[in-house]
Amino acid sequence: MTLPGSGRRGVTAKSPGAYSLAPSLTQTALALGRLDERLHNHPLLPAVLFRERLEASRACAAVDGHLIDPWRLAAELEGLRPVRLGNDAYERGTSVDAARAAFDQYQWMARPTSIQRAEIDAALSWIADASAVDGPLLGAAKAFHRWIEDGRGRSPMRGALVQHWGRANVLHSPLPLVGARAFAPDAPWKPDQWLPMFLSCLAEEATAVSGRMSALERQWRLARSRSGARRKNSRADRVIDLLAACPMASATRISEEIGMSLKAAHIYLGQFLAEGLIVEVTHREARRLFALKGLEPLRHVVQPPRRPLPGRSRGRPGRRSAGEDVETAESCELVPGDPTFRLPPIDYEDLEKAIAHAEAIMRATIGRT
Repeated sequence: MTLPGSGRRGVTAKSPGAYSLAPSLTQTALALGRLDERLHNHPLLPAVLFRERLEASRACAAVDGHLIDPWRLAAELEGLRPVRLGNDAYERGTSVDAARAAFDQYQWMARPTSIQRAEIDAALSWIADASAVDGPLLGAAKAFHRWIEDGRGRSPMRGALVQHWGRANVLHSPLPLVGARAFAPDAPWKPDQWLPMFLSCLAEEATAVSGRMSALERQWRLARSRSGARRKNSRADRVIDLLAACPMASATRISEEIGMSLKAAHIYLGQFLAEGLIVEVTHREARRLFALKGLEPLRHVVQPPRRPLPGRSRGRPGRRSAGEDVETAESCELVPGDPTFRLPPIDYEDLEKAIAHAEAIMRATIGRT
């Protein structure tokens, strides 16, 4: 079967018994080497890191039973308001829990707090001790297995792996390759089975990253080729390059980064938007954020801002037409009740008999004492 979120076909999941240590280690070393060579000085590296952190957070949260669209997490990270999911409080609560779990994984791998850094440093020391004997790849796998056997959580070790790849010169960019699928419910846990599976999961993640990079590069080249013939001093290609490298950018940022006027930035963005080369992801008329085409899913999960109804001015609603007033008045007319209606008198005879009986019993009881 094809792995979800792999970004390309042909990456298949093997059964747990299909892994062996030596081939898995070799395959992983080659896959990570090819990926590191491709990422070196890549012009789209910031965009690649942004998308891969979202994908890694989604995968780690999914292993723990929290399913989330990575674009919803992107909207939360960029301060955008995502569309509500679910028809009741339970479904909305489930989506909030999933977003929280994915954000927690993102924080461990990309922006750890001071408390999280202390736990990551402890995990790094475990990896360093194991790597001194077994190398950076196999040592990291053995350290991860021992870390879990010691009763510790996965998140600190995932954050440590991102830093370990750079310290060991396996990857020269902070790419989150953490082998999330190795902790699926059906994954084996015996070291002789789990270690090669974890290494193979790293290789599969590296292959998936390469596939998503190819898709991003195709969108970038297509946008540059369709930006049209312009003057020699045109900055259209630089605008396209900035939008491709940055996840999202505003006209103000483009004008500051490239050194053009804000009006010129708006003109370029308007032309590219009309030609379908870029998308606007915020549904706003001011403080708009733009991105290279390919981020349409982010636009779909962002909730549009509240706007007044078309034709309605500010303040209280205007007066309706006479016909609507008459119809509303007729539909809401109150029919007066019958003025002669009176409540029937209340019969207290049974209540008086019960009270008299209770008093008689009380007197007889007092007379005996």
